Amino acid sequence: MAAWSPEMESGADRAQRRTRSWFGRRWLTLTIAAIGVTVFGYLAGGFLRFTEEVGLLSRSDLVEPADGIVVLTGGALRIDQAIDLLKDGRGRRLLISGVNPGTSADTLARMTGTDPSWFECCVDIDRDALNTVGNAEMASLWARERGFRDLILVTSDYHMPRSLREFERIDDIRSVTPYAVQRDDLWGGNNLPNGLGMRVLVTEYAKLVAARFRALLGIGQPGSMSTQLARLDH
Repeated sequence: MAAWSPEMESGADRAQRRTRSWFGRRWLTLTIAAIGVTVFGYLAGGFLRFTEEVGLLSRSDLVEPADGIVVLTGGALRIDQAIDLLKDGRGRRLLISGVNPGTSADTLARMTGTDPSWFECCVDIDRDALNTVGNAEMASLWARERGFRDLILVTSDYHMPRSLREFERIDDIRSVTPYAVQRDDLWGGNNLPNGLGMRVLVTEYAKLVAARFRALLGIGQPGSMSTQLARLDH
């Protein structure tokens, strides 16, 4: 029996094969497009919900007192407002998490216009945390050491959803009350983000999606930082 070759294929067979190939490519293209539209819709819808949540996270002057206050560095006015909460008696102590190793308590006191005696009596400084996961872990160590179960969390409004996600995964903490600091330069008069605000929100939403993906894979869970690295200045 002679070996099969393309020349032996009839015109009808070739046409049928081309048709199947065309439909196969078409089906693959449509499938990829459908997946792309679904993913885009999911991300776009999630971003709208995220933007709405950030817009609603206005700080409350009526925040209930808690055991301690934790403020995450990295945004304007965060430390100032956290110290105001401490002075108002909303918490017994304040942890400033993520402070640059070269920044002293005296420098922070001068920057915020605070009497240094507040830092001597009631403020602890964490210089180990490098990101939001590290902030949550150092806050957990601090709360456990102090016997605190209920915390007030102070950070920027756009950073609050991701911060709450990290803090709420820590078993030692019973409750976390958000105190969001709003950056007025990110929002227009119609309560919608301006150009700068949109860039900040898109960047932060991407980080939030990445955090959810890491959590799904079990990567970067709180608890990975050694307690030996904790350097809390009392």
